[in-house]
Amino acid sequence: MVHRILLSGTLLAGGLVLLSGPVHAGSVTAESIFDRQATRQRAMEQVPKGARVTRTLCEDLEVGMDNTRYRCTVFYTTDPAAPAPSQP
Repeated sequence: MVHRILLSGTLLAGGLVLLSGPVHAGSVTAESIFDRQATRQRAMEQVPKGARVTRTLCEDLEVGMDNTRYRCTVFYTTDPAAPAPSQP
């Protein structure tokens, strides 16, 4: 019984730590045939408003016959929403 209570308390504490971290981490990817800068901009435009960009990764993809396709992925995190103020 004591082990069960200890385990429950540990799981509860771990859950609270998870709740205090970022709510969402994600990424968006864009591809284009124009250039790397335009592709990065297209990806940045898809990042949710208020998100913090953590990393950007761009690749040049050779698709044959001297044609290049560009792919950029933007990684981001969003902070937890602030609790709504209580109404009196």
